[in-house]
Amino acid sequence: MSLRFTHPHIASNEIDAVRRAIESGHTWGDGPFTLSAAKRLSDMLDAAHVAIVSSGTDAAELAGILADFGPGDEVIVPSYQFPSAGLSVVLRGATPVFVDVDPRTGNIDVTHAEAAITPNTRGLTFVNYAGVIADTSSIRRIADANDLIVIEDNCHALGGDADGKPIGRCGDFVLHSFHATKNISCGEGGALVINNPAYIERAKIVREKGTDRHRFLRGEVDRYSWVDLGSSYLPSDVQGAMLDAQLADYDIIHDRRMSAWGSLNDGLTDWAKNSGVELMDPGPGNNHTAHLFYVLMPDPSRQRAFIDHLAARGVPSATHFQPLHSSDAGVRFGRMFDSGQNAMSFSSRIVRLPMHANLTSIDIELIVDSVTSFDVAN
Repeated sequence: MSLRFTHPHIASNEIDAVRRAIESGHTWGDGPFTLSAAKRLSDMLDAAHVAIVSSGTDAAELAGILADFGPGDEVIVPSYQFPSAGLSVVLRGATPVFVDVDPRTGNIDVTHAEAAITPNTRGLTFVNYAGVIADTSSIRRIADANDLIVIEDNCHALGGDADGKPIGRCGDFVLHSFHATKNISCGEGGALVINNPAYIERAKIVREKGTDRHRFLRGEVDRYSWVDLGSSYLPSDVQGAMLDAQLADYDIIHDRRMSAWGSLNDGLTDWAKNSGVELMDPGPGNNHTAHLFYVLMPDPSRQRAFIDHLAARGVPSATHFQPLHSSDAGVRFGRMFDSGQNAMSFSSRIVRLPMHANLTSIDIELIVDSVTSFDVAN
C-alpha cells in the first residue's frame, strides 16, 4: 500500500459500536453514543458544557450565533486560519478584521490583535495551530480588558497541555473538529465546548433548530416550539458511536502519533540545521498533539521544488491555509489591519509531511530518506 498523507485510525471498538448504534434503532441525534462521547470530552477538558455537532464549521457558526455578532461589529481573526473562522463572522453580518501571525508558530500575533481593537470590536478568535498553544494568557488579558468574546479554535490541539494546563481553556467558546484528517475522527463531526456557563441554556436551543426541545425531553413543557435562531447541528448517533470509540482510544492514538512525530523530528533535525530549514517548534513546556509535522522552507521556490521532489519518491505532502486576507472572500467581506507579511511568508514556505497514527517504521524511513535527499542549496 502506498504511503498516505493522512489515514484515520480505526478504534478497537469502533466497528462494533457502529453496528450497535444501527441495530439499536436510535440513529438520530443525541443517542446514547453521542451522549457518552460528550461526557468523555467534558471530563477530558473539564468543560462547563459540550455540544456535539456535525463539523468544526458548525461549531464556529453556533459560537457566532451565541456571541450575538451582528452588522457593525468587528471580530479580530488571524489571517492564517481556516476559512470557517471568517465565514462564521460574515454569516452574522459582522466584519472579520484580519491580523498577522507569529512567524515561528503561525499563531496569532497578540500585539497586532490588541492594536486592531476599535470601539466596534466585539470578539477575537484564534487557533492553536498544529497543536501548539497560542499566547492565551495575553489573549485573555486583552479580551477581559476590552470586554471581548473569545472563540478558540482547538481543532488541532484536543488533549494537549502547556505548562501542565489543558489547552482549550482560554475561550468562552472552544471549537473542535472530528474530520477524517483530525487526530480523533468520525469522518465528519465537531464539538462546541462552552467554558462560560452563561451561554449554556441558549446553546441547547440554538443547537436544536432554535427550539426548546431539550425542555420537552425533560418533561418541562408539553410541546416544544421555535424560540430563537438556530439550525440542525446534531450528528447521527452512528457518527456518535465512531466518536465515542475513538475517544475511548485517545491515549493509544496520541501515543502512536507522538512516537511517529518524534521519529520524524529526530531523523530530520540535522538535515534541517544544515540546510537552513525550520522544523515545527512546539516551544518549551508545550505537550502538543502531533496533529501536524511541518517544515518551513527558506523561500516559496524551494517549497514547490521540495513538494515535487517528495512526490517523485512516493511521499505525499501539502501546504496549508491561504492567508484569509488574500482570499477572494476575505477581500470582499473583511479588512486587513496590518501587512500580513508573516502570514504570507508562513503560507508560502510551509510543507506538511505525512502524519497519522498508522505510520509504520518503513513509512518513516521513506519520509526521512526522501526529505534528507533534497538539496536545499540547489
